[in-house]
Amino acid sequence: LSALGETVAIAFLGTLLAATIAFPLSFFAAKNTTVSWFVRLLSRRSFDTLRGVDMLIWALIWVNVVGLGPFAGVLAIMSSDIGSFGKLFSEAIEAADRRPVEGVLAAGGSKLHGIRFGIVPQILPVLISQALYYFESNTRSATIIGIVGAGGIGLQLFEQIRTLEWQTVCFLIILILLTVAAIDLVSNRLRFAIAG
Repeated sequence: LSALGETVAIAFLGTLLAATIAFPLSFFAAKNTTVSWFVRLLSRRSFDTLRGVDMLIWALIWVNVVGLGPFAGVLAIMSSDIGSFGKLFSEAIEAADRRPVEGVLAAGGSKLHGIRFGIVPQILPVLISQALYYFESNTRSATIIGIVGAGGIGLQLFEQIRTLEWQTVCFLIILILLTVAAIDLVSNRLRFAIAG
């Protein structure tokens, strides 16, 4: 259970850090809030590069950099998700209604005020919903990256498979499935609470 808790903690921290870093950077990648086309292009390509490398590869890289353990798992999830969140967040910013921003600017606000009071309230429920979905997805991924030494229940699962302890393997898989189902249930309720 402690290894399962570690897996959930790895997924939560990795997702939280990725969303926190990607949120401000996504404004540079969005067409309607960027400072120049070059910054937008650079931001988009950076997100593509981060997203293009699989989470398992990030886990192998971070295990070599910081060593075995959950910290490598958190960094692997964070590195992979920054690219995904950056793309999704910037697309949500571009799809935001322009009228609230124009209202803030007409009232004498700066462009920064327009973003803060015109765009952010529109996109925040969407961003939180996406972050909750990725947290659920990353809980499953944290199990896999644990196999390469990035902490969590994955290493125990791998050891039990290697020693052919199939009853224990089945028990661990059921634990993982129940955990993901519980996270999905809580995420759905939070999503509906935010949307409502």
